[in-house]
Amino acid sequence: MNSISKLTLSLLCLTTSAWADNPVNDAIVPQDPKNPILESLWDPARVDSHAPIGVMGDHTHSAGEIMLSYRYMQMAMGGHRSGTDSLSSQEVYHRGFGAAATQMDMHMHMFGMMYAPSDWLTLMAMVNYIEKDMHLVAAPATGHGHGHGGGHAHTGTFGHSSAGAGDVTLGGLIKIYDANRQRIHLNLSLGLPTADVDEMQDGVFLPYGMQLGRGTWNIRPGLTYLGQTDRLSWGAQAIGTFDLEEENDSGFSYGNNVNTTAWLAIPLTDCLSISGRINYFHEDAIDGHYNGAHNHVAPPHFQPNYGGDYLDGGLGLNFYASGGFFQGHRLALEWLFPLYQDLNGVGMERDHSFVVGWQKSF
Repeated sequence: MNSISKLTLSLLCLTTSAWADNPVNDAIVPQDPKNPILESLWDPARVDSHAPIGVMGDHTHSAGEIMLSYRYMQMAMGGHRSGTDSLSSQEVYHRGFGAAATQMDMHMHMFGMMYAPSDWLTLMAMVNYIEKDMHLVAAPATGHGHGHGGGHAHTGTFGHSSAGAGDVTLGGLIKIYDANRQRIHLNLSLGLPTADVDEMQDGVFLPYGMQLGRGTWNIRPGLTYLGQTDRLSWGAQAIGTFDLEEENDSGFSYGNNVNTTAWLAIPLTDCLSISGRINYFHEDAIDGHYNGAHNHVAPPHFQPNYGGDYLDGGLGLNFYASGGFFQGHRLALEWLFPLYQDLNGVGMERDHSFVVGWQKSF
């Protein structure tokens, strides 16, 4: 049993234990202003009741409630790294590659909707639009590629780009504990292979990381815990992504991954809070191989150079309008920066991520 399978089993065990150890699951009660039990219940109207905007599936809703959301995320990567060591372009060439990637930027627009048919179940859906750009520099007097059906040589500076709709995610959040100003819910989503994974340039597949989605059906189980006091709130979440197919239509599959995160938020006023977060992400290398013409020139053209272990820190701001024309609207932003990176093979080094978003419940 691999480490990811063990983590999934641990999540399921924790979920079962949380339910069994809660003798009064009827503590999931309507919030009646005249009910003294309110003092021990989570307050969803506080500015810090939502996690930092970079965390997905962090909260549930009351029966009949709908929430719409929009997030914009920008991720920047620059240069290469082998394990924990940064590499210059010259060092990449000395390892036998004909080119080195100097920069990659990803822009993602995410549109989400949540609906709660009951107090214990919240349904959710998310669609996104993705834009990717990669810049590379060929080694002097080299730049030969090969693939099924031929390859293309590159000299000097060159680049790749792709854009289009990403994969659709459908799922639900199942509340299993709500008492003592704490909440626990189970995350369970299904990823649909709606994005293109056959993006090409001049008849040749782009590097694996330039595709727009996973291209496979996948399941995403997880667990989220929330806590709250008068002066602050906190939370933790673990979610995995596991493919249900061995390969997509282009012949490969991205590595399974697990993301764990924990955060702390402090209200500064009734409408503004700040947050700090730590995030750990583990991803396996790519399995399989392109089933059409593709280059073997730079590290992003090779499957073993994807995945690794990433530890990021995050700082965020949350704004909640409790009155006026914008009552109920939430605006938030978060900046994530690398603390530690241990990459598989010769992977691209992360610089930073930035997320800004809007949420409104009805």
